[in-house]
Amino acid sequence: MLAAFVLSVVITVFWDFLIALVLIIVLAIGLFAAKKLPKREITLIVILFFVFAFVYYMYYTPALFIAKNSGTVLSDNWFEGLNWIKNNTEECDVVATYWDPGHFITGIARRPVVFDGASQGNLFTRPWNYTQEGVVVDKYDNNINHIALYKNGNKTTARIQDISTTLLTSNETLAVEILKEYRKPGCDVYYIASSDLIGKSHWWTYFSTWNPVDKKGTPYNYMPIQLGSAKPDIKQNAIIYTYPFSQTDSFVIYQTNNTLVVFLQQQGTTEPLKVSKYVYFTSDGVGRVFTQNDAKVEGTVWIEPGNRAILFIAPQLEDAMFTRMFLYNGLGLNNFEYVNSWGGEVKLFKVNFKD
Repeated sequence: MLAAFVLSVVITVFWDFLIALVLIIVLAIGLFAAKKLPKREITLIVILFFVFAFVYYMYYTPALFIAKNSGTVLSDNWFEGLNWIKNNTEECDVVATYWDPGHFITGIARRPVVFDGASQGNLFTRPWNYTQEGVVVDKYDNNINHIALYKNGNKTTARIQDISTTLLTSNETLAVEILKEYRKPGCDVYYIASSDLIGKSHWWTYFSTWNPVDKKGTPYNYMPIQLGSAKPDIKQNAIIYTYPFSQTDSFVIYQTNNTLVVFLQQQGTTEPLKVSKYVYFTSDGVGRVFTQNDAKVEGTVWIEPGNRAILFIAPQLEDAMFTRMFLYNGLGLNNFEYVNSWGGEVKLFKVNFKD
């Protein structure tokens, strides 16, 4: 097993070098053998060789590079979390999350998932007692359009929309009812909320809000922004923290002693615009939600400890299940029991059903 692992590492690291070496050897053998061939055939062999080399380095190598550097990364936190699941849950327990880490979960944790990269476009059909047949679009909070087909005593939904809905909705009961349909008899369902879903919110919000009439969804995004500058205001005994997200626009935190004012500074506005809410952590790590009066910008600014970065949460995401699980560790949720966290990157919840 160790030898196979080492071999795989060598192949991965030196793959391009090995391909180039093989090409040189093949060309050398071809030229040696070509001594007895007519010039026309020699020319054809050389042309084919360079065509292959051109295609490989122009198309295959970039595609390989993109594939290596995209998707969910199997970090130490993921590896530890998946091994914990493998050793502390039953084999029939289902792990729900967005599709990207699906193969990691089945391969390392050895647990079934709702869907993965190979099944992200699959439908889910189960027996259902419904008096009418046809397509039904149920509208929920945060502009969710949940589409279901009722036909021949069955209910069919899209797996990607089911899970996307459980991430976006603020209705915990709705999330539980959807996950209940993926539960195996006598087994549990666990839910992973991970940091990569912050960057992927554009897509899971798009799918959960997809409208069959317009044939498109409405994406909502979290906006992580690094600290750009911190400057003192000596006259006011304050510090001004600036978080630019474009060449002209920034979020600004004006801190005086323990008092903060959080606002949006935009080009073309005569005065800064207060943001409706912000989350601030005290020196002992306790986070509090503050509401600002006379706010003009809806949403929440999540301030990382030490003010080193902020996360702007769009109003449609403020009470989303993902926000409540990942950022607030399930605070206030009744059916999603916080189980464990690995490096703050991967957080696991157990779904408690009433039956």
